Amino acid sequence: MVQRQEAEKLIKIIRPYPVKYLYKYKSMESKGLEDIFLRRKIYLTDATKFNDPFECRPILTFHQSSLKRAIFLKQLTKDRFPNVDKRSLKKLMKGKGILLTDQDTLKKAYSGFVSTIGIYCLSEKNDDLLMWSHYSDSHRGLCLEFEASIEETLFWEAFKVIYQEDYPTVNIMDIGKAEEFRKALLTKSTRWRYEEERRILKTKQEGGPGYYQFSPELLTGVILGALVSNRDKEILMNWIGGYPTRIALYQAKLNERRYQLDILKISKA
Repeated sequence: MVQRQEAEKLIKIIRPYPVKYLYKYKSMESKGLEDIFLRRKIYLTDATKFNDPFECRPILTFHQSSLKRAIFLKQLTKDRFPNVDKRSLKKLMKGKGILLTDQDTLKKAYSGFVSTIGIYCLSEKNDDLLMWSHYSDSHRGLCLEFEASIEETLFWEAFKVIYQEDYPTVNIMDIGKAEEFRKALLTKSTRWRYEEERRILKTKQEGGPGYYQFSPELLTGVILGALVSNRDKEILMNWIGGYPTRIALYQAKLNERRYQLDILKISKA
């Protein structure tokens, strides 16, 4: 668990500068799209559901006092063998059934932790060709614009992702501390640097994976993909028209001279 003091440290580490808007690339078939417009909710998933096998995969170590090690070992053994009696539990702890230096054991414990964290991925960019292709159905989808500069609101909480060449090393006993938490959940390969990603994180104590409500005025714009169909455009226009606050509407266009997108404002819906 990241306590408030550690959360404040994390904010200082990860959020070196504010941004006005953050963007979410979506296809028309993506989970929760209708919920965003009709119910003002976004869905935070856990990292075990991500399609990138390198996600949240640090090198795990175990460094701590003998007492804390013993407490951790006892809980880990109970989690793996929930139906054993106390006597058998002691034998397992003394034996070679579970080794704290064993990476498989640490990975299972870590995976259990990661599955309790809700994550929502956003970008600082709205015109990236690859992201439009990967996440917005090859330019047939859309990109949502969220207000991220208002303090204490959901999108203001998004942490900046760190990019590096090697896996980070994380002490699993300190996973609740800001620096270890950052390394575990906010570190990605430099190959993904072009995404300029930010992430909203919710711990188990904050609700973990699931739907989160946001204030309607935080959805400020919708960018239609360059290849959006008339049918999908009509669906989106109906959703936007029924939205409780005004949303700026944009159209992505293929530039005629360069490999880039032009984002053109259409109107306010």
